[in-house]
Amino acid sequence: MNNETTSKDDGANLHYLRVEDIIAEGHIPVDVVTDTLFNSPEKTEVMLQSNFDPIPLRMKLTKMGCIIDRKDTPEGWLFHIYRDQTLIKKEKTKDTAKAVFSFDDDIITIDVRPFNHPNDFLEVLRFMDTSLDSDCFGVKIRRLSNKFRDILSERRWICISDTKVNDSNEDDIDEYRVMILEKE
Repeated sequence: MNNETTSKDDGANLHYLRVEDIIAEGHIPVDVVTDTLFNSPEKTEVMLQSNFDPIPLRMKLTKMGCIIDRKDTPEGWLFHIYRDQTLIKKEKTKDTAKAVFSFDDDIITIDVRPFNHPNDFLEVLRFMDTSLDSDCFGVKIRRLSNKFRDILSERRWICISDTKVNDSNEDDIDEYRVMILEKE
């Protein structure tokens, strides 16, 4: 089996590889398989054939979040290797957000709506800890928990204004809060 690439019905690129061919070409099987799986913007799968069970390769790929289905065939071992889609979704939803700062009525406002919970609260707390000159600031946030209220109270911040805003007419999907916090 040479390195052939085909396209399957579900849109994944399927690469056929043979361990012995990879080794004969002077390449390291782990590197070739991981490059094939992880360096493509599209969903990619590998069908790997081998005369032996490459246990170190399987262990490394499993640690990297791959799913491996193996089958003993008359031609040797056949491995169907693909990335766990739930891990890929988690990678894509990691917070790469940044807080947005603005001045509204001479009050600095921090918008943490792009963050996932609880990182939105952590960003507000980080701002509170680093802005020593501010006794009052605004926050735009999607969710306000009792835990966050308790932390504000412990740090002696009170909410002097709390307004719910809904940017769309659909069921609270774009609802957020605008709060003005003041140091006691």
